[in-house]
Amino acid sequence: MSKQIVGIVLAILLSGGMVSCSVTPKTESQKISSLVNDNRTFLVDVRTPEEYNAEKIEGAVNIPLDQIENRLSEFQDKKNIVVYCRTGIRAGKAKDLLQKNNVPDVYSGTSYQNVLELKKNKTKN
Repeated sequence: MSKQIVGIVLAILLSGGMVSCSVTPKTESQKISSLVNDNRTFLVDVRTPEEYNAEKIEGAVNIPLDQIENRLSEFQDKKNIVVYCRTGIRAGKAKDLLQKNNVPDVYSGTSYQNVLELKKNKTKN
């Protein structure tokens, strides 16, 4: 790889062009935790119907990633949308897709397991 390409890749990484799904700033993590436990939040599972039916989070709606563009009307007038999937990758893509379609207040809860833990921790307090 040439030095020029390495420099471009480093510039993209340092400018935030690539974001790791496993690292979330603490303030954003706290925000997501409060949103997940707010009954007014539109909680969206972007996994396949099979994955969703195998394990669900109460109150979540299943809108698979590949159906989001055809179902944008379901996101209209929603405040505080949290999307999640199995590992966080599809959730990140869903968040980007919704934001590109001018849907505000979208957050990635990353994974099913993360959102489930946030809900469990809230019920323990």
